[in-house]
Amino acid sequence: MARDQAAWTGEAADLPLGRQRPSLAAVRRWVRLELVREDADAVADVLLVVNELVSNAYRYTSEPSFLRVVVETSRIRVEIAHDARANPPLRKVSRPQRGYGLVLVARLSDRWGVDRAHGGTVVWADLPRVL
Repeated sequence: MARDQAAWTGEAADLPLGRQRPSLAAVRRWVRLELVREDADAVADVLLVVNELVSNAYRYTSEPSFLRVVVETSRIRVEIAHDARANPPLRKVSRPQRGYGLVLVARLSDRWGVDRAHGGTVVWADLPRVL
């Protein structure tokens, strides 16, 4: 795993996921290492979003492929990729039936969404980067 290359180069840092669910603490630790040079408040927001997206990926899909973190000039992008066999539930985020995870993602992110292409699905969120 790359340490803080994403923060330095703008390249994607990927954490492979798989059928065996990793501990969310281990995932958060990896994200913290990737964002070691970023503002602490921005990292805290990213960690909340990552926690929710990874949890949902394991709840609603058969096998998430990877978590990606990309630091760009004005934003931090988080992506969770998985196979296309399962479609994540897209509900109106203002009144969730099960929890408030997607409301949290929507409030902390500048934008978020789902892209389906090339036989897979990517759920992503763009959070503001504090410079």
